[in-house]
Amino acid sequence: MPGGWLYVAEFGIRKMAMQAGQVGASVGLGQDTLGSENGLAEYIEKQKKLIASHLSEARFAGPQATGFTGADEAQLLFVRHNAPSIGSMLHAQTYVRVGRWLGIVTLTALEAQLRVVRPDYEAFVRGLHISPDRSS
Repeated sequence: MPGGWLYVAEFGIRKMAMQAGQVGASVGLGQDTLGSENGLAEYIEKQKKLIASHLSEARFAGPQATGFTGADEAQLLFVRHNAPSIGSMLHAQTYVRVGRWLGIVTLTALEAQLRVVRPDYEAFVRGLHISPDRSS
């Protein structure tokens, strides 16, 4: 667990805000099941459409192949959008596939925070592993 971050049950981790009302970065963990082992690209395209329908002026980079120990396939997708009264937000989503199981790791941060939180995020992700029993 990176210093200055809190574990949030059923979610992931959240950076402790230094000032009241400040937006803190977070790393959420989720999972899903694909319709087929070849379905990751289609899944990500559907996610992009869903995100675009909820975030006005969302801009995407990727997906692009990335590494993740134990995965059959991993893709990284970046989403940027402007949140009124907060500023420019960045979401880095890593999709990790083993068979039909899909793990999703999402960093959410103000773009201005990225340089500060990125090393902690990368250390946290390096510490993650895929459980042999992915049903839990």
